[in-house]
Amino acid sequence: MKGSPKMRRTTHGLRCLPYFAIILLSSIFVVACADEPAPIKGGGASSPTPATQDSNFRKLKLPLGVSLEAPKNWWVLDEHYNATIETAVEAGLNLAGVDLPAGKTVTVFRANSMPKTTYAAISVEVADSELDETALRNASSKELEEIADEIKKTLPTWLAINNFELIEFSGVRREFVNKYPALVIEYKRSGIRGPVVVLMTWFHLKDKQVRLNLSYRESEERLWKPIIEYVRQSLSVIEK
Repeated sequence: MKGSPKMRRTTHGLRCLPYFAIILLSSIFVVACADEPAPIKGGGASSPTPATQDSNFRKLKLPLGVSLEAPKNWWVLDEHYNATIETAVEAGLNLAGVDLPAGKTVTVFRANSMPKTTYAAISVEVADSELDETALRNASSKELEEIADEIKKTLPTWLAINNFELIEFSGVRREFVNKYPALVIEYKRSGIRGPVVVLMTWFHLKDKQVRLNLSYRESEERLWKPIIEYVRQSLSVIEK
């Protein structure tokens, strides 16, 4: 067989790593360059209280049996709901029933922190999987490093399209959502009002890729970091 051992190994494992990294980057760009609220002039909005108790979160059931918990008072970014998560759920928000057509990336859920002078965000996307579960589960440390290197090299170009800069790239690691292997990608970029930390957890479920994308303004880290981590840790799959 022609071709180097490295290419044959990655083709049978993580396929062609540079190609897979490009797929990641095209999706990262959408999240990385998502609208960050500009400062709202005027006063009157009090600072939010960190949600550290389960009662401050609402469990959301998503497609494919996926669930997570999100702060009740965060604002849903949806054309049908102009309300907090709690109000939207009470009004009949049905995320579990969202259609997932083949060949399309579907944004299942998006929400931003309140008040709107602050910035932290949650989004969940579902797309066709470019990487099967077994390949990710069995990927070597070297293969994960190759993916990380490709993303680190190319990410600044994608961010520059929206006049953002890559400040720090923390790498790629493998974790698990229940029994499903996940890629975790973390980096820091410039933002409208200072650096923004982005934390992405992507895992492969059946023939789909589920992407939990979280971000917050670094200057508000004390407020949002524990909440963002709580949301990330709450991500799970309800086994039928």
